[in-house]
Amino acid sequence: MIRPLLAAFAAASFLTLGACTQETRVEEETDAEQAAENAGNELEQAAENAGDELEQAGENAENAAERATDGDATTNP
Repeated sequence: MIRPLLAAFAAASFLTLGACTQETRVEEETDAEQAAENAGNELEQAAENAGDELEQAGENAENAAERATDGDATTNP
């Protein structure tokens, strides 16, 4: 009578331990997914910032070329 009870207790313990391990894995995957999403958002923001900087540099170059060719002797190119 003790052996079947002990076997049932051992099986329940292993199942409980397995459930805890599975939950931990799910949490780790969630953390990894969150980290990947955060990295994607940061990359998107960096690309947007780089695009803004390129646009500003183009406008600065355009303005410099316009000042250099406007025919006014007091304009600094």
